[in-house]
Amino acid sequence: MEDQIKKFDFNLETLIDFSFFNVIKIGLELGVFKNIDKAKTLEELLNSIDVQNKPYLKSLLSTYYDLGIIEINEMGISSKKFLRTFLLEYDKLKDIIPEWIPIQDKIVEMANYAFLSFENSKVMMDFDKDADFWDIRLSNPLNTLYREIIAEVGNLRDGLRVLDLGCGSVSPVELGKYVGPNGEYVGIDFSPGLLSIAQQRVRDLGMDWVSLKEMDIRNAIPKRKYDVVIMSFVLEYIPEVHQTVAKALDFVDEGGKLIIVEPFRENFENIAGWEFFERLTKEFHKFPRKADIVDALEYYGKEARITEYGKSILVLEPLY
Repeated sequence: MEDQIKKFDFNLETLIDFSFFNVIKIGLELGVFKNIDKAKTLEELLNSIDVQNKPYLKSLLSTYYDLGIIEINEMGISSKKFLRTFLLEYDKLKDIIPEWIPIQDKIVEMANYAFLSFENSKVMMDFDKDADFWDIRLSNPLNTLYREIIAEVGNLRDGLRVLDLGCGSVSPVELGKYVGPNGEYVGIDFSPGLLSIAQQRVRDLGMDWVSLKEMDIRNAIPKRKYDVVIMSFVLEYIPEVHQTVAKALDFVDEGGKLIIVEPFRENFENIAGWEFFERLTKEFHKFPRKADIVDALEYYGKEARITEYGKSILVLEPLY
C-alpha cells in the first residue's frame, strides 16, 4: 500500500505543477504581466485586459497573489520576482497515470472559454448539467487508485457497513463491491445527475446492498452508526469544514474509522494553481488544510486517533 500512496501523491504533485505552468501561460496569453506595471490599481489592471468575465479574471489575479507572483496592497498592484523549479525524475515517469493529463488539458481549455462566460457551452463543470464529463473524470485511473487505497486503509470487506459522504457516480460500485453481499454501502450526494448514473450501474450489477440518497451531506442527521465513513474530495466544496468533519465522526461506530482523502494544502506547494481551474465548478470553495481537521476535533470537543497516510489521506478513529 505504501507504493500506492506514494504514486497517488506523486501524481497529485505533478498535476499541481502542470496547473501552475498553465495558470502562468493563461496570464501570458491575456497580457496580464505586461499590463501589471502600467496599472496603478487592481481596477485599472482588470479594465486593461480585454475579457468579458471580469470575476474570473479577478480570480486569476487572486491566484497569482496566492502563488506569490504579484503583490496587492494599499499602494496598488505590482509584480514580484519569483523562481519556481520543478524536478521530474526520469525513473518516476513510469508512475505517472497518463489518463488524467487529457482530462486536465480539457479543463484548461474550459478555463479559456470561461473568460467569455461561465455559462459558455464549452465549460462543462456543472455536477448535474455536465454529469457525463464528471463521470469520465471520476472514472479515470487516478481516482480508482485512491479508492483502492481507501479499501485497504479501511479494510473494506464483506459484511461491513460503509457510509460514503459525497459518493459521486463511481464509488458506489468500486467501493460497494467490497462489502457485499452481506454488508451495506450507503452513498450520499447532492447531485441527482451523478446519482442517476451510479444507480443505473448498481441496478445493472444487482448490487442490492448498495443504497443511494440525494442530499447535501451537511444536512445528514446521524441516526445510526457505520464501521467506515468516507469523505473523498468532498471538503473542498464545503466552507463549514469543522462542522462537517465533526458530524461525519458522529456517524462512526465504536472501533470504526473516518477516512478523509484531500490534497491537504500544507503538503502541496502551488496548490492555488489547481484551485483556479477547480473554481469552474461553482460549488468549489478551496482545498482544506490538515490543520482544519485537527481544529475541528478541538473545537467540538471530540477525541480521535489520527493516522496520516502520505500527503493526502487522514484516518480518524474516534475514542469513545
